[in-house]
Amino acid sequence: MYEDQDFRVFEDQTLPGRLGKIREQIDPKFMVTVADLQPVFATLAVPIYDHVSKHLRRTKNPPTDTWVAFSTSRRGYKMLPHLEIGFWDDRFFIWLAVLQEAKNRQALLSSLKEDLVMTLPNDFECGGDHTDKDSGVPLTREAYQALMATQTDRHAEWQVGRQFHRGDAFFTLTPEAQAATIREIVTALLPVYDQLIRI
Repeated sequence: MYEDQDFRVFEDQTLPGRLGKIREQIDPKFMVTVADLQPVFATLAVPIYDHVSKHLRRTKNPPTDTWVAFSTSRRGYKMLPHLEIGFWDDRFFIWLAVLQEAKNRQALLSSLKEDLVMTLPNDFECGGDHTDKDSGVPLTREAYQALMATQTDRHAEWQVGRQFHRGDAFFTLTPEAQAATIREIVTALLPVYDQLIRI
């Protein structure tokens, strides 16, 4: 499954080289995760579709991160609440996200129950910028309320989830234990995601 050596794809400084390594080394692992999570998503009232990042718009600079997203639409995910699982050059992340492009973002998030979010495990984080790998902070009530206070800005974003930094014991787990950890994190996020897609 996911290994420390996967981060080495980001050492390739060329666009074709990095894209090739992502497609050969990381994307097949994403597809294993997609299959493994199908029973988890099947508990929701609506179908969930996967979207592996293709980086098609890139013509010069290699991607700084790569991911698979899950949403309620076959056509896309950025305009909807969605789950993202992916890599930066130094961390593996699992985020439930509502991006600035999301339809009715402010209404969605203002209807989300804070107490539901605060039932998430204490090793979860929250953040306000999916393009900044360092935007995550520990998910405390104070941090979450500060994040929610930014949502009046039309460029604001919202994320809750978990990250594993390069070198973490997560990358030494057996494939089965790693898959179980990912399922556990996604399962924890599912009640929040379910509320967002029902609003």
